[in-house]
Amino acid sequence: MSRENSPGVMEARSSRFELICAVCTEVAEVPSVRNVYCECGGIYDIRYFDTADAVSGLPTAASNLAVDFGQGSTPLVRLDGLARSIGLAGLVAKLEFCSPTGSFKDRGSAVLVSAAHEEGVEEFVEDSSGNAGASMSAYAARAGMRAHVFAPSSAAQGKLDQIQIFGAELHLIDGPRQAATDAAAEFAHRQGIPYLSHALSPWFAEGVKAMVAEVADAGYHATDIVAPAGNGALLIGSYAGYTDDERPRIHCVQSQAVQPLIRAIRGAVWDADEVEPTVASGIAVSMPPRAAQAARAVVASGGSAIAVADAAMLEWRERLAVEAGIFCEVTSAAAFAGLEELVRKGEIGREARIVVPVTGSGLKEAI
Repeated sequence: MSRENSPGVMEARSSRFELICAVCTEVAEVPSVRNVYCECGGIYDIRYFDTADAVSGLPTAASNLAVDFGQGSTPLVRLDGLARSIGLAGLVAKLEFCSPTGSFKDRGSAVLVSAAHEEGVEEFVEDSSGNAGASMSAYAARAGMRAHVFAPSSAAQGKLDQIQIFGAELHLIDGPRQAATDAAAEFAHRQGIPYLSHALSPWFAEGVKAMVAEVADAGYHATDIVAPAGNGALLIGSYAGYTDDERPRIHCVQSQAVQPLIRAIRGAVWDADEVEPTVASGIAVSMPPRAAQAARAVVASGGSAIAVADAAMLEWRERLAVEAGIFCEVTSAAAFAGLEELVRKGEIGREARIVVPVTGSGLKEAI
């Protein structure tokens, strides 16, 4: 399941960052991917000792990732016609579905699986609604690891097929998305296998921040980033990828059926029993473990949050295909539905320059 930790790996990491509990601020003895929960029950954040690392650094011992598929460098395309139709000065899409396994999750998987590989992990457990499971499975295959992926039985068949194609053991769980998380955590504990949850791991969100660096490197100075959010990795990563004086406003879009992050951003509490069915399975996360961190990213950036209906997501999925040649999953289209509504409500000004990450490929969903 795992080999002996390399002292050199931990020493190299410890010279650059530490794991600090988001609840009690206790610092973990070693910066290991195996550290999921603090003794108080809180989850860990990565705290770099150098500001430059906090913005652009990655939390691995080596400067290069041990498990790399060439993720990143995704296209940044102008959507001038759609911008005019919404009433915006500028709108670009970051085509994250051009990543190796078809979603933005590859950035996070590369960092998390690389860190685990450095530690000698040979087998791990993950839970996912589809994209993260497929991504983690592919990177596990490249690293020679065995992956157990727990997913809702209602997940898109294309995503479930993809998980199995990469050789992972797929565990289908009936019930809401949270049931797969609970089953994965229990299995990992019972079997003594590292639980490399993309939602819990601070390594995963650290991988995502490279996306906004690419936007800046391309010379596009965004005033606002509008992203769909389930666990909130895009919100957290987008915030972390900028210095305070360069950071655009970050806006959170969720489904009307499942909106725990919106409640957190507004200082309210979400009851998981409020969950309703939605076509946007990628953001149907009822209990995101990093809700507080995601909410801080939005609030501190001066951003906003909005919930959109399934009908609006489906309409935008079709518009993106017909008017821009972009075939994305419904979750991705949610961001454009939210953007249109934020402009209509005056939350985003018409002179704004927007970036929308198009998070996943429509080829995975038969809708």
